[in-house]
Amino acid sequence: MSRTFILYTLGLFALLGIIFIGVLTKITWDASHARAIRVTEAFFEATKRPFERAIWTVNAEATLQLIRGLESLEVVERVWVETPDTGNFGDPVAGIRRAEALSYTLQSPSTILHKDAIGQVFILLDRNTISQEIFATVGYIVAAIVVYLLLLTFVIRTVFKRLIGRPLTDIVAYLSTPRLIEHPPDTVLMPGREDEIGILSSSLQSMVQRRHHDLQKIQEYQTNLEELVARRTEQLKLVQEELIQADNLAALGALVAGVSHELNTPLGNALMAATTINDSTDHLKTELDQQSLSKEALEKEIQRISDTADIIEKTLGRARELVGNFRQVAVDRQSEKKRAFNFDHIVRETLATLQPTLKKTSFSLDLNLKADVVIEAYPGAVSQVLSNLVENAIKHGYEGQNTGDIKIQTSVLNHRGGKKVLLSCKDFGVGIPEKNLKKVFEPFFTTKFGKGSSGLGMAICYQLVTEALNGSMSVVSKVGSGTEFSIEIPFRTPEPGKPETGIQVP
Repeated sequence: MSRTFILYTLGLFALLGIIFIGVLTKITWDASHARAIRVTEAFFEATKRPFERAIWTVNAEATLQLIRGLESLEVVERVWVETPDTGNFGDPVAGIRRAEALSYTLQSPSTILHKDAIGQVFILLDRNTISQEIFATVGYIVAAIVVYLLLLTFVIRTVFKRLIGRPLTDIVAYLSTPRLIEHPPDTVLMPGREDEIGILSSSLQSMVQRRHHDLQKIQEYQTNLEELVARRTEQLKLVQEELIQADNLAALGALVAGVSHELNTPLGNALMAATTINDSTDHLKTELDQQSLSKEALEKEIQRISDTADIIEKTLGRARELVGNFRQVAVDRQSEKKRAFNFDHIVRETLATLQPTLKKTSFSLDLNLKADVVIEAYPGAVSQVLSNLVENAIKHGYEGQNTGDIKIQTSVLNHRGGKKVLLSCKDFGVGIPEKNLKKVFEPFFTTKFGKGSSGLGMAICYQLVTEALNGSMSVVSKVGSGTEFSIEIPFRTPEPGKPETGIQVP
């Protein structure tokens, strides 16, 4: 910086010096030239009378002596005289040099005759002599300026280095200290200085100290934050596990209530049929005891007992079917053991357990199942996810509506990385705003907080799909056009001879 400052300063002074020297040279030239003219004119005035007498008397020798006398002047280079009658005296020049010569008119010295011009004296000044004089004068001045600039450079460099350069170097070295913010030096940078440099260094040190304290606080916050995040993460995992367990138990409770309600009808019908058979047997016994039983009455009671037995068989078969579905789904939801099962079968079983709830509403299921493959996975997770999706469609997808269709589709996808089974649940309800789509799977996110929703349904589904089933879950929705949840679950074919479990529901 000091070199740059000195270069700029000296460059400016050199430019000003050149301008000054040019002006000085012009002024000196004009002054020297004018002085030479004055000296020549004074000397010529002293010799003018002798020139005129010598020319008038045609005295060539006297004229030449006068010419040599003028040429003896230091500033005169050449002198010659031109006359109209007697010719020229001296060595005249021509061209540009003739135009530069001073000329003076000689007149007749006669007092009787008119003072007519008798000749012209030309005096050519010596430019080299004037130039040498000017160069000598200007040379001394230039030498003085150069010496002055050198001294000025030394003085400026010394003052600049002491007042500005060295302090700035110390500031740069301070700022270049390794890990300055982490370990700032304790020494004062510019002690005792109260000028702008001192204020700058003090401000820099204060700023570094503030950044150091801020960094310490940030590090403390980070340490505490990491511990807090780890603790909260563990707590959240525990809460999620408890909520998943609670959700499983709640689902089982709802399942038990629904199946119990469904079992009331077939079991009631079976009880009524059993009562009818009991009445018929009592009637036959009475008739036999009284020996009044006729063939027609016997055939009638036998037909009645046969019809009632058919009713009992059908109702108990329906009850057995419901209990079987209930038992399978209950076992799947509570067991985390991986097993082989037919994917479409577990979908039908799960939907069969939801029928008691759906019968109380005007909502209907539209099934398009094309994943009739046996996979090895966790059927309980599939059942719970599907139940949550259907319940979510009824509760949120058709919010404010009393009727609607829920479309359930399954299919098998072939990818380069292997096979996947696709399960989608689509409603045609109110849809999800775009700003909420990215938050659907976040824990505790719900638009009905405080209205019976915990915001964990979709988060649990996402966790089951991504962690338990090792799959992926996505959602597509448009306000007013409905919502579709899609689940892709990779699978591999079970080992040969491994039994498939699950009850097929037509």
